[in-house]
Amino acid sequence: MARLIANPTEIPEFRYLHDIHNLSDEILESHSYYRGYPCAHGHLIRDSSHHWCYECVRKILSNVCGFDVSYLHADYKAKYARLWNGITVNALQECWPVIGVDNKAPKRICLPSYRSGYSKQKSENLNIHKAVYQCAWGDVGSFPVTRLCGNKACCNPLHLVSSWNRNMPPQIISPFETKFNAERLMLFNRRALQEKTIDPVLKQSYKLAITNPLYVPEAGDIHEAEN
Repeated sequence: MARLIANPTEIPEFRYLHDIHNLSDEILESHSYYRGYPCAHGHLIRDSSHHWCYECVRKILSNVCGFDVSYLHADYKAKYARLWNGITVNALQECWPVIGVDNKAPKRICLPSYRSGYSKQKSENLNIHKAVYQCAWGDVGSFPVTRLCGNKACCNPLHLVSSWNRNMPPQIISPFETKFNAERLMLFNRRALQEKTIDPVLKQSYKLAITNPLYVPEAGDIHEAEN
């Protein structure tokens, strides 16, 4: 079965580093990583060339799709809440159209990006489908995102892929919380004040996908770098 990727000529390699969050900036740089502008999920470490988020790509490679808008980074959550309010959520196998002003599907949304760390503008116009992908799957930096269904108005995360996706999409989006929840917002704020990541809380709610038994990982998918 063919691998579902946005660009078949661009299959990246993930470089795993043990205890990466406690490594110095110098060591990260030696492995072509850097601490940059936080992604929608609050992660900081990115690839130096394509700027994809280290923790987000680990999630995508685990075939996990899901998010809770209450746990998104403060610079993103209000904009994503408004975006999801305009998306019609249908059955998982169906397309989910996004409707904007005058019943027209918007093409772009203004959101922070990896460029926000060094650009004069904190936000930039991002393709709607890439914005949805980076909310539900993870931040893939400069890599493109493609709609498998071909529907330009579709924002079903399971219809969206990048070069990091596995060959069998998951059968569920979990967690899938598009509305703010007061209790979870307070938990997020407490964790933020303590400078602790919300990731352990999120990972408890992720539903791991079952990999197709015929799938064999491609050489070069994951690579453990030496410190």
